[in-house]
Amino acid sequence: MKRYVLLFFPLWLGATSLATLIQNAEATHLSFDAIAQRVSAFDASYAASRNFADPELSLSISDIQFDDPTNRSIEPMQYSAVTLKQKIPYFGKRDANSDKINAQKEKFGVTLESAKVKLIEALKITAYTLWQIEEELKIRDASIKLTEQNIQFYTSYTISQSNAHLQIMSAELFLADLKIKKNALEKKRSGLYKKLSYLSAMEVDSLELSMDMPTPHEREHYKNALANNSTYKLKEAQTKEANAELHIKELAAYVDPSVQIGYYRRESFKDYASVGVAFSLPIYGTQKYQEEASKKELLATKSETLDYKNLLDAEFEEKYAILESAYQTYIILQNDSFKALDHMFELTNTSIQNGTDLVVYTELLQKKLTLDAQNIEAIALYYKTLASVEAMIGEK
Repeated sequence: MKRYVLLFFPLWLGATSLATLIQNAEATHLSFDAIAQRVSAFDASYAASRNFADPELSLSISDIQFDDPTNRSIEPMQYSAVTLKQKIPYFGKRDANSDKINAQKEKFGVTLESAKVKLIEALKITAYTLWQIEEELKIRDASIKLTEQNIQFYTSYTISQSNAHLQIMSAELFLADLKIKKNALEKKRSGLYKKLSYLSAMEVDSLELSMDMPTPHEREHYKNALANNSTYKLKEAQTKEANAELHIKELAAYVDPSVQIGYYRRESFKDYASVGVAFSLPIYGTQKYQEEASKKELLATKSETLDYKNLLDAEFEEKYAILESAYQTYIILQNDSFKALDHMFELTNTSIQNGTDLVVYTELLQKKLTLDAQNIEAIALYYKTLASVEAMIGEK
């Protein structure tokens, strides 16, 4: 199979490979840093979920007599007290909270991977678009050079022919169109290099790409790997989080006890201690309502996950059809169109050298330019679509 290698840079050593760009983007891109910090924060949150709630410490002075506020020995009810109150998490509530933290950490971890996959997909597509533009610039430069040579050659050999001027003007119009499109491509190339620099988190002004055209994998190869889709895995992680939240709400119906211990000091009487246990009374049904809300949220998340799976299957079929079409277009151009066009050029080459048929030759050149552009577009489309398909299955 024909292999295309594009090195568009001033010097060999100045070129940057696509693999280098991807590696640098994964390691240093600022968009990943915030997510990574949030993922690491869940380690502290997990440790906190294993702790009891902070105890409550109370200091109190009772029975202050207005007639003699400083006298603490008037009667036995006067005391100064220190009390400590501690809520005891029970019924596996700490484990349930820890499970929720783990589910949230997994969700943000998947979010980080999803962000990487999407960024690298955009990076690849930008690089392949640059390849397409550079290749189109190359064929336009070649066409410009050849057209200028033909105009000059034809002018010197056909100065006496009556239709020579018309044919030369037609070729010059074609030449002007080539230069206009070349200028537009150069402007677009400049913007794409800036975008590539942002996506790769490094300055890029030259790129090395090798573009062969392998036969695409069978449909099932990709379909079997769609379960690794980062967005689908994110939906699954959200379902785990919703399930953990429901478990917490279910356990909330079981009341945690609070234990209170106090020490009471009296001036003229014996000191004493007290111990008490308290419970909240779930008589208003708040926990039940919260549990029902969590159940609805879990069902909604499951439905979203299933719906996305169906959407993912449909999007994959669409992308795979484009991938196959681009490959078939490339094969047809290589095996049929270019061979026929080369033969036509051989037949016309003698005429142009004899000072005739500049219009025919220009038309053939236009056709060749169109076919070359279609070939380049097919290769670029193949790789850009492949990048999207690989992103669908979580590959980077």
